[in-house]
Amino acid sequence: MIKLLVAACAAMTLSMAAQAEDVYPSRVIRIVVPYAAGGATDFIARTVGERLTKAMGQPVVVDNKAGAAGAIGAAEVARSKPDGYTLLLTITDSQINNTALYKTLTYDPQKDFVGITQIVRSPALISTPPGTHIKNMADLKAKTASGAKLSYGSWGIGGLGHLAGESLNRSLNAGMVHVPQRGEGPVVTDLLTGTIDVGLSSVASAMQHVQAGKIVPLAVLGQQRSTTLPNVPTMAELGFKDPLYDSNVWIGMLAPAKTPQAVVDRLAKEVRAAVGSPEISQLFVSRGFELMNTTPQQFADNYRSEFGVITQRIRDLNIEPR
Repeated sequence: MIKLLVAACAAMTLSMAAQAEDVYPSRVIRIVVPYAAGGATDFIARTVGERLTKAMGQPVVVDNKAGAAGAIGAAEVARSKPDGYTLLLTITDSQINNTALYKTLTYDPQKDFVGITQIVRSPALISTPPGTHIKNMADLKAKTASGAKLSYGSWGIGGLGHLAGESLNRSLNAGMVHVPQRGEGPVVTDLLTGTIDVGLSSVASAMQHVQAGKIVPLAVLGQQRSTTLPNVPTMAELGFKDPLYDSNVWIGMLAPAKTPQAVVDRLAKEVRAAVGSPEISQLFVSRGFELMNTTPQQFADNYRSEFGVITQRIRDLNIEPR
């Protein structure tokens, strides 16, 4: 009798544990950010994570796993159990650019993940220090035509800033020297100190200095102008036709492939509700981001269309894989 009672209790305990696991979420959710703390991706992750904690009734923690242009953190999530408790919050580079920039990757961005939502896009800004006396793209074109030896800085080899800078370099036949940096912050610092002649950063990282007159904006990438800098034209408006200029860096949340659809849908619902709230949407826009807040299907469609454009342009521009 005692043995039967013990067995029944054990079975009941296992059943309750199984039911607890079936109710998502039942424990801590970890968001891996594959870049250093303090950057735009980290800011988005922590803001969204705080709202998810309240909405889902479980702690949501942010874990920064920086290195190898986002590849280290992305690979860790790709290898994680597809149960919704380990998520990736990253940018375009780790999920598209890296496939053409690395000879070998320990993860496959196209097969190892399912998109939850693209939260925001971060428009790239082409700008210059006031000391160059370049006030617009026509001035830059005239200066390069005069034979001036210029340089341009980006947030890293193979990133969208590098690709756009090199495309501009070639279209102007400018011969500008590329100065790669480890992130946008150093690019903005180089602009402020006049170390480079042209810089590619995000609107978010440069806008306060643009508004203070310490950096001169020339153009933005993307199909629309920046909400924060509405007077700055897009590259397309200025007559530049490279489809690369229609791209923006997006910041999005993904889960390992084979994560149950119900979990993906729940996460998408809660994240999109948070991002769509007046408080959070206004906060992100005030920081220079543009809201995307896509559904999982929209994320998948956008990803497919961007993947071919970006990887092809990396090959066209002869940027060698590492």
